[in-house]
Amino acid sequence: MNIKSFLSQRQKSINQTDWRKCSAKQTSESELPVLISPSFKKLLHEIEKEAIKKPERLKDLRALRLQLEFSEKEKNAALYETSDPLGEQKYCITPYLVHQYENRVLLLTTGKCLSYCRYCFRRGFTARNHGFINENELKTVCNYIEKNPKITEILVSGGDPLSGGYKNIKRVLCALRAVRQNLIIRLCTRAPVFAPEVFTPGLLRLLKQSKPLWLIPHINHPAELGSGQKKALLDCIDSGIPVQSQTVLLKNINDDETTLVILFHTLTCMGIKPGYLFQLDAAAGTSHFRVPLKDALTLWKTLEKRLSGLSRPQFSADLPEGGGKFPLSALVAMEKIVEKNGLSSFSALGTDGVIHKYTL
Repeated sequence: MNIKSFLSQRQKSINQTDWRKCSAKQTSESELPVLISPSFKKLLHEIEKEAIKKPERLKDLRALRLQLEFSEKEKNAALYETSDPLGEQKYCITPYLVHQYENRVLLLTTGKCLSYCRYCFRRGFTARNHGFINENELKTVCNYIEKNPKITEILVSGGDPLSGGYKNIKRVLCALRAVRQNLIIRLCTRAPVFAPEVFTPGLLRLLKQSKPLWLIPHINHPAELGSGQKKALLDCIDSGIPVQSQTVLLKNINDDETTLVILFHTLTCMGIKPGYLFQLDAAAGTSHFRVPLKDALTLWKTLEKRLSGLSRPQFSADLPEGGGKFPLSALVAMEKIVEKNGLSSFSALGTDGVIHKYTL
């Protein structure tokens, strides 16, 4: 394929703003900023160069660009969409702390991200571009956890907690570890994909010293795993930091069997446990990313046959109005508990297409 033909196909491959022109900009507090990190732009450029000789890579380029480039479709909010699709607001203890489940809390360290995903379910928070949590706010969070011994786990999220630099994340992790030595920390981030360079020897030492800590990277597509991205994740694993991924099911991006099988198999081979595959939350202006539930469940049936228990994530959805996570795989299994003679049993559709009875 000659350069002229390739460039023409590339431009037709996606009806979005060119990723080269994306920079940190925001027209109002209600709009999610547009930003693509330098490292991710580098990855896009590498894929684009490969596509000159391998045109099939244009599909990968499109999948990555769609996630980050602004589209006019974002201005069209469906009636069922909301600025708080998970209903987190009613569980807010402070503007930075959410306590929805008895044994764990969510810490929103910042509203800033390394790049802004256009399907973000927390776009109502990140659009306001909150700065990093300050000392007084962090102290309030730590005091709350200390007074609630049932809290055994904390999700450190945002925004992206690694967008604030080494000093800020060190301040947060050290403060949390001082509260309770056995408090499990989940560090939820897109940094391995968007800014793998932040995983310096110093950060790796900090994460290791903060154990029990799990790194929870958000990875949606195998093309996101360039050489730099893989190195950052493998460095974490080699440093003894456990890693469990999460993925969002996205229309025209990863909603096909082959893409997800490759992604989850690749992650497992790297030593990363695929944790969750999420049905997209109903955030305002994201309907063009949403896979219809019927199609999603059909896809999941296929994945169950092709993925082992080790490589298979939990397929879940967050119920609206603070209803919490719901295992969508249960809809596929159509399980029904029956009590008889002191035993519990249920019938479920197996991967072989046969209804099986399971007795506990």
